[in-house]
Amino acid sequence: MPLRPPLRGVLPLLAVLCGVGAGSCVTAQDGFVGSRLEELCNGSIPACDLKASCVLGEDRFIRRTFPGGERLIVRTELPDQRLSVRMLLGDLVSPGTELVVEARSPTCAAADRERLVDVDLFELAGDDLTLDVVLELPEPGDHLVEIFSDMSASYLLLFELDG
Repeated sequence: MPLRPPLRGVLPLLAVLCGVGAGSCVTAQDGFVGSRLEELCNGSIPACDLKASCVLGEDRFIRRTFPGGERLIVRTELPDQRLSVRMLLGDLVSPGTELVVEARSPTCAAADRERLVDVDLFELAGDDLTLDVVLELPEPGDHLVEIFSDMSASYLLLFELDG
């Protein structure tokens, strides 16, 4: 069955753009998550008198929506680590004006917190629609990480540790 005239030139163009001959078509999401696997994070792990949904390793990512919040655990083996909390936004509805990302110490006695207020979060994310928040984790162990925003959007979230 022949293609209808409007589609006749589109499919070969898509094949070239997506590298069908090479076997790959990398989307922004693919580039963002790399080889990480999606984690469902639907558990209930006690941490700092609260409940986290999972331990999120550097080899995993989660898919969620704002507005609202998320509680996760990140494990560090070494002292003086820097945690990058990275979010790729999608399905942009309303930019909101607040983003809070906090990581508590393993004893829950201290926390590093980044609070962005009165800013257009979509504008802050820029053309690549990514938000990066860096927090200091001075002690090794399990850290409760809390993320909250009033924006209305979907997002992919991952952690990167260095230090």
